[in-house]
Amino acid sequence: MPPPLFYHDPRPVTAESHGDFKIRQAEDFTFANSTNAVPITLPEFVLAARHYPIVFVGEELVPTVALGLRNDQNVFVDDQGNWERFCYIPAYVRRYPFILLGKQDDERLQLGIDHASNSSSAEARALFADEKETQVVNDALDLCQQFHGAYGATSEFSQMLKDSDLVEERSLEVDLHDGEKLDIGAFASINEQKLRDVSDKTFLEWRQKGWLAAMYFHIGSLNNWEMIMGRLPEAQGKTA
Repeated sequence: MPPPLFYHDPRPVTAESHGDFKIRQAEDFTFANSTNAVPITLPEFVLAARHYPIVFVGEELVPTVALGLRNDQNVFVDDQGNWERFCYIPAYVRRYPFILLGKQDDERLQLGIDHASNSSSAEARALFADEKETQVVNDALDLCQQFHGAYGATSEFSQMLKDSDLVEERSLEVDLHDGEKLDIGAFASINEQKLRDVSDKTFLEWRQKGWLAAMYFHIGSLNNWEMIMGRLPEAQGKTA
């Protein structure tokens, strides 16, 4: 199985292997400038919905934010690796190059790091000092644990969407002024009419779980396709 998006060689973080290891500056997101989508978790919907379209991808209906229209273009990261100011940065992006290693249902998971992420920059951050973990490692572990916990709840939400048959497949095509057409491909979104038709009992259960709010954040976020198109100078804003 290939490693997750962004990762090349995940390995456990140890003082023996990473005593002199350094990673990028926290504000350097160059590694994400050529991807047009990343997964998010349920607690992130409220913030992500302000800036990005939230869609569901694949058979598992993974919640995902769109970051661009072309496969190799993230319109929220500039050439210097700066993420657009005031736009929410997904936790999946912020945690890189760290990751928890192990199976989702394991009782204990180990903090790992992409071994290919070693940086020689003068501003790079060290993982260890005098063989002791720096705050960089401690903060990374906290973020990875939060992401792991949220991922479990998000998987439950995605399974509910599959079981309830609420989603429908959609596609998006953009016409550019030079005649080029960008086919964004297929993704899934919630059918509003099906949501309105659910029983009062189910509606209440979803509200209590926090799922109802997430659904409406998702629906409202689909208007953000226009924001992404507006960030492309060549886009006419026409969709089909």
